[in-house]
Amino acid sequence: MHVVDSHTHIWDPRRFDYPWLNGLEPLDRPMLPTDIDRAGGRVSAMVFVQADCDSRSALDEARWVDGLDWPELAGIVAGVDLRDRVGLAAHLDALTQMRRVVGVRHLLQGEPDDFFRSPALRDGLVALAERRLTFDACVRHEQLPLLASLLEQSPSLRVVVDHLGKPPVDEGIDGESGRRWASAIDDLAALDSVSIKVSGLAPEARDAASLDRNAAAFIRHAVEAFGADRSMVGSDWPVSAKLGAAGTFGEWIDRVHAATNPSTTEREAVDAATATSFYGLPGTAP
Repeated sequence: MHVVDSHTHIWDPRRFDYPWLNGLEPLDRPMLPTDIDRAGGRVSAMVFVQADCDSRSALDEARWVDGLDWPELAGIVAGVDLRDRVGLAAHLDALTQMRRVVGVRHLLQGEPDDFFRSPALRDGLVALAERRLTFDACVRHEQLPLLASLLEQSPSLRVVVDHLGKPPVDEGIDGESGRRWASAIDDLAALDSVSIKVSGLAPEARDAASLDRNAAAFIRHAVEAFGADRSMVGSDWPVSAKLGAAGTFGEWIDRVHAATNPSTTEREAVDAATATSFYGLPGTAP
């Protein structure tokens, strides 16, 4: 089986400052390519997604990752501060000089609602589209309607929503918040330029029982809404391996397959082809 892990992290707190790791004992240590969960050899390529180091080090983080001995590394989603209207253009231009940089991420999950409506964010997304960089949108489920409204104004930007939009796993899809999540996912799926990452549910669940009870419905709804050709599997390693319900990437791949019961072609898309095409990884046109 050929799997492209569309969402994996590494970090080294000895090299860069990661404020969010402070006090998070399971993760507050170096997490390096040699440690990554490769799903028992099923993973043949990986996309590194920025690990939220101090924004002043975002460019250096991308350069560090690009220079590592990491045979499966096929693409880099680098960190960027879309609030920095003065330095943004130079930052993006520097990223485009790195062959493996395929996109960027500014974490939206901690931003206030007003930021989604700000000229700075809209202009930043335009700058990404002009450089043919993709954007990873990491939001919580409450923010999905704001994201949909924002992306309606950016039809030329290719966007992927991380971690199924962080749905309310413990509540389940039939609860009030779950129904709102499903409606917002449908709105996002109506935008042709938007894709979804089938990843990252373990940290949203209180325990394995909650994940077992509720994950399949969220996975199934998202993949049916977007279609296999706009859905891509990701490990979210090491966060999903250490927090919440935790679990291995192999278990997650099997869970996705069981939830969607895809045809061979659809399985190949979710496992590898969608990520390869979306990010323009080696062997495909962006």
